[in-house]
Amino acid sequence: MTKLKSLTDFFENYSSHPELHKKAWKAGHVDWKDYKEYPQDYYAANTGAVPGMIYYDDTVAFGKRNQGLIHDAIKDFENECGPLDVPRFADDETQYYNWLAWFAWENMAGELQNYLEND
Repeated sequence: MTKLKSLTDFFENYSSHPELHKKAWKAGHVDWKDYKEYPQDYYAANTGAVPGMIYYDDTVAFGKRNQGLIHDAIKDFENECGPLDVPRFADDETQYYNWLAWFAWENMAGELQNYLEND
């Protein structure tokens, strides 16, 4: 019998960074039913498909609030996959925090998509 896929199960048993991923999910404002049906449509935060990750007011605030958790996730990601090609932000704090928020969403979305695809 196939186990019903749920956000709770994902966060408790599959997420590599459950605290960050719960916060990213909440900030994204995506309906679980829609996400389950079309996970690939919600992967990339920069497409405008993730309502809570569109405007700088939202992404910058999220990036600032969760900077430490995001840096931990980046470090783990780089340990597994190699160095990220992080854009140079110079003095553009807005773009830096926006990038952090998008990384957090896409990190969560990639793991969530794998969770949904595997039995």
